[in-house]
Amino acid sequence: MKYINIIVEGNSEEAFVNDVLVKHFASLNIFVSSRKIKTGWDKLNNKPAKGGLLKYIKFRNDVLRWIKADRNQPQFWYTSMIDLYAFPKDNLSPYKENIQSIYDPYQKIIKLETAIARDINHPKFIPYVQLHEFEAFVLVNPDKLITMYPNGLTGINLLKRAIENMRPEEIDESPETAPSKRIIKYFPDYEGQKAQVGPLVAEEIGLTELRLKCPHFNDWITKLENIT
Repeated sequence: MKYINIIVEGNSEEAFVNDVLVKHFASLNIFVSSRKIKTGWDKLNNKPAKGGLLKYIKFRNDVLRWIKADRNQPQFWYTSMIDLYAFPKDNLSPYKENIQSIYDPYQKIIKLETAIARDINHPKFIPYVQLHEFEAFVLVNPDKLITMYPNGLTGINLLKRAIENMRPEEIDESPETAPSKRIIKYFPDYEGQKAQVGPLVAEEIGLTELRLKCPHFNDWITKLENIT
């Protein structure tokens, strides 16, 4: 049996992995587990603080910590599920200007993932960076928002019109027009409900349609399906 350990950025990604990917890979005899990036120490609750990607080094250290804990056992693989949106650009980040300046999102993400893989430097680590954030999944089929917002038909139609002829993974990472911002424009309550609503809608859409409409995501899932 193979094991895939996924470092995720936040609650949305963690819920999606646990509710969707765990079931899919179990059918392939691959056990999947996830955990959020450790970002420090929560003094108020006296426990590790988790979630978010403000500094690249936090992500890097957590990946390497997990690999070390497993003592390089051959059945363990590692990957990530983090957003390109607001990806750290600090001095230690591999997201350098030469990558940031690439116009084509698919070429950009390949270059960034290659740089991350080179930096982590472990043969069983497969980096995945989401184009451009988790909410791209919701925009694969906005009609499914009706399951969470029964009175939201008008907002759904306006949202669909706003993204007409746009591929979900290609919707940009501007603070005004990123996938989540487009949803919030028509569903303001979504801003405080992302972690709950986003994964539920993505699960409702289903892995088959997500893979069909999100080629970079599909490439990642295919790689994981074929680990040996």
